[in-house]
Amino acid sequence: MRDDTGWRDKFPHLTRPPFPHSRRYGTQFGSMIRPATVVDRMPSGITPHAALHVVLRHALLCASVFLIFLIGVAGCVSPRPPRVAPTFAAQFDQIWSEYDKVYPAFGYKNISQADWNNLRARYRPRASSARTEDEFISVVKEMLEPLRDVHAWFIDPKGTVVPTYVPWALDNFDRDRWARALRNASYVAHGNAWGEGMIGGFAYLYIATWSANQIDSLALDAALLRYRDAPGMIIDVRTNAGGSDASAFAFASRFMIKPSVVSYVQVRNGALHDDLGPEQARTIVPRGLWQYTKPVIVLAGRGGFSANESFVAAMSVAPQVTVIGDTTGGASGNPKTFAMGNGWSFTVPRWMEFGPDRQPIEWKGVAPAVAVPWSPGTYATDGDPLIDTAVGMLGEMNGLFRSAPPEKIRH
Repeated sequence: MRDDTGWRDKFPHLTRPPFPHSRRYGTQFGSMIRPATVVDRMPSGITPHAALHVVLRHALLCASVFLIFLIGVAGCVSPRPPRVAPTFAAQFDQIWSEYDKVYPAFGYKNISQADWNNLRARYRPRASSARTEDEFISVVKEMLEPLRDVHAWFIDPKGTVVPTYVPWALDNFDRDRWARALRNASYVAHGNAWGEGMIGGFAYLYIATWSANQIDSLALDAALLRYRDAPGMIIDVRTNAGGSDASAFAFASRFMIKPSVVSYVQVRNGALHDDLGPEQARTIVPRGLWQYTKPVIVLAGRGGFSANESFVAAMSVAPQVTVIGDTTGGASGNPKTFAMGNGWSFTVPRWMEFGPDRQPIEWKGVAPAVAVPWSPGTYATDGDPLIDTAVGMLGEMNGLFRSAPPEKIRH
């Protein structure tokens, strides 16, 4: 039996043993005795209902005191002032001013300082009185149209690019013909970014972008290793609209036999529109343990822009490379992005780039070594005229066979 004697003398405020699981109650428990609760401090004989009422009153009192404390603390913290959205007038001034300070091609495009000031005077009242952000953007796009610059664009709060200029030219690429040309190529697509195969006994690489988020230089290196023994290679960048110069040059460096200057750039270095710094040479050095030195045909065209034009210009320097097709799109600006408020941002092109021949790429593009007119309607087959031309040229370079230009093939 339990030894329950004496607990009432030691704990007169309790109505039951404090440790019913223990066999003895005395000073030997020391710190094991739990702290007295509200219920423990109730006078003997109080009913459970009354005890619950007291507990609820006690909890409500504690909560009230804590709430008063929080209100007092909050009152000591200064409220953050509300964020004021920039006015359309302020946004317009920021855009006009950044172009005025940074844009390098005013002189090249025959837009004088007076012309630029007049554009500000003409469009600022309309932009300032715009009723919506979309209306404001429409007005500023109109102001920037004379620049005809592919790298001048806006980005809306959802991340969608809103161009100020969209060039139009006949692309030398037809997706249906291209697909038919790859029917027997064992072509493997790596997403939408690039793909590989063998056409006519030669390696074929299609590269649709140089975006660092989509193109992995190591993956391209691995593909190059797979085709190391191929007698020739076709690199198709007709639809490549650009991306990262670093990605483009990393791949081009695998074809460089020696360090080579592949282009030049100039940036603004003063307040005047014609204040351009000295030409800065862009040099590519051979990368990797080996370089692909067998004949290479690069397919280029009007659908290629920006970093892709830098790539085509770089490849044209390598002695084993021949660029064929059409001149590239003519837009190389290296834009910087500026936040303008309300979730929008805008870009300003920062450099003028020149090819290895020191001719400007902006508006002029990079010309091919061999121009191949795009007239598939006069072509005898349903294939891709440029791919067929490239296969024929590589066959000639390897002494396998001779080919006629596409326009001569029709029977």
